[in-house]
Amino acid sequence: MLTHNAPRYVELSIRTLARHTRNVNYELVVVDNASEQPTKNRLNQLRKEGFIQHLTLLGYNSLFAEGNNIAARQAAEDSTHLLLLNSDVEIKDPNWLSNLLAVHKPGITAYGVVEGPLRVDGYCLLVDAALYREHMLDENHQFFWAVTKFQAALLAQGYSVQGYAEHERYLHHFGGKSGKDFQSAKGLVVTQAELAECFRGRTIHILDARSDGSLPRRPRKNVIDRGIARLQQLFA
Repeated sequence: MLTHNAPRYVELSIRTLARHTRNVNYELVVVDNASEQPTKNRLNQLRKEGFIQHLTLLGYNSLFAEGNNIAARQAAEDSTHLLLLNSDVEIKDPNWLSNLLAVHKPGITAYGVVEGPLRVDGYCLLVDAALYREHMLDENHQFFWAVTKFQAALLAQGYSVQGYAEHERYLHHFGGKSGKDFQSAKGLVVTQAELAECFRGRTIHILDARSDGSLPRRPRKNVIDRGIARLQQLFA
């Protein structure tokens, strides 16, 4: 897990991770990208409480690709899988991680799918540890395109890349809570031609596609549900 400010969301992510993860042995590796002091204080407290096994407080913002590569090097050498998990999620279901592992095939399995091109998102991405360490994220793309190129490379080698487009029963991704410092990231602009060259017609598998193969519609929350969710965020 990478963190950069947004202390309330960081704490919500880590505490719900601990509360709602069952039947899986895991360790939490956190790399903080030069957060302000309130976030660092919360991270140190969460480590003292035993929720974080490895905590690194960087003096600079390594952004997404380098930060995850740093965290991967700190994970236990005998880890079978690595999970890239954003710090602005709320875990809801005790089987969220065991479900990913149950359907996983060598390669990538994720919660979250985006289009243009069709690909899995990077906010909850499970990958075989050996494959991650072999390829690593391309630090020439400091932000989200690193995950796109990573999955395209695995597809090219014949590995599986699959994801759930709808996952609200398992976790909620708030998105964008760490601010806009990423806007100066290297490799943020990629053309459609470059993406087409990466994938070369290969595509990912949608685990919960509709009968016609299209993405499922995300359920719309009613006003009461949105109000409750907002209160939970405010008091987290």
